[in-house]
Amino acid sequence: MKAYIEATLRTAFPDAQLRVIDTTGGGDHFEIEVIAAEFAGRRMIDQHRMVYDALGDKVGIEIHAVGLRTRAPTPN
Repeated sequence: MKAYIEATLRTAFPDAQLRVIDTTGGGDHFEIEVIAAEFAGRRMIDQHRMVYDALGDKVGIEIHAVGLRTRAPTPN
């Protein structure tokens, strides 16, 4: 499932920095961090919705729990 999450988020946010950690080793609880330009100017709730929308119906079924951190990259 970790590979699915990474591939799906990479497709949705091609230039994002991603970090996906299986927190229990069981393949259904994850910590996910996404730093993506697509999040610029959006509220955190909207950023999270974008990630959940990308992951689709697997959240709540095959992906039981997600700790999610999102943000836009900081300008240099």
